[in-house]
Amino acid sequence: MIVTIHQPEHFPYLGFFQKMKAADLFVILDNVHYRKNYWVNRNWFTDENQNKSFFTVIVEPKATHKDIGEVLVAPENMWKRKLLAKLQSHYKHDFSGIYEGEKLIEINMKGLEFCREKLNITVPMVYASSLGVDGAKSDLLVEILKKVNATRYISGSFGKEYLDLELFKDQCIEVEFFEPKVNNYHTILEYIFGKDELIF
Repeated sequence: MIVTIHQPEHFPYLGFFQKMKAADLFVILDNVHYRKNYWVNRNWFTDENQNKSFFTVIVEPKATHKDIGEVLVAPENMWKRKLLAKLQSHYKHDFSGIYEGEKLIEINMKGLEFCREKLNITVPMVYASSLGVDGAKSDLLVEILKKVNATRYISGSFGKEYLDLELFKDQCIEVEFFEPKVNNYHTILEYIFGKDELIF
């Protein structure tokens, strides 16, 4: 069983989906703390002036005290209408159905499913929070992998900097460091809507 694990980012970059497609099972890491100014509630595209244009889901003030799966979206105060207008203008597509929901993870998962359908990815997904495991860092990852009977773990390339590889070795779990094939790191939507070449 080849497994990869990742936080449920907001319309993430192409490498996220390349890594997903390489696995037999994709685990949504929703039982770790939300991080401010990260990619779980925002992303970007290049606008007509070749500048980064960010689109952000505004979340509740105390989000950093919660796990990702429990973070609430902030009440509508123009932020959603501005976000939808920006996406509509750039992609000529109505995303309003994706942004319905009280929790951030509801929005992100609808976004991921939208992208999976467009990319024809059918790899099964499971929430880490549903597995009844706990821990932190490498310990948490190993516990998740044991629970789903993984024999190989596909890590992002940055895993080389922080994974305790001995923990994986002790459980006979092979670790592979994935190198994405991407032209840039902007949102997957740029590929889906034909603004960049899809590499898959």
